[in-house]
Amino acid sequence: MEILYTVLSILLFIVAVLLIIIILMQKTKGAEIGAIFGSGAAAAVLGAGASNILTKITYWLGGIFLFIVFALSFIHHKTIKSPTVIDDIPAQTEKIPEKQE
Repeated sequence: MEILYTVLSILLFIVAVLLIIIILMQKTKGAEIGAIFGSGAAAAVLGAGASNILTKITYWLGGIFLFIVFALSFIHHKTIKSPTVIDDIPAQTEKIPEKQE
């Protein structure tokens, strides 16, 4: 399970970086600040329909991101040894001092 958890964590990181890059490449509806981060380059490389393609890629990457997060959560939940944190706390015993006579 640890290997799967590690692989999914690495894949989650890669998907998150790709999602950030794709979102920054899209054209904004506001002040066109996206041009600073390369939305003009996306239109030049991918053509006029770049916004449709980028939107679809964003939806897919978002769905993959959510799936991986839920899978990691499920794996983590199954690997926990005890259901609560309180079970992991060792029991403390009090020592009663002996009376000296």
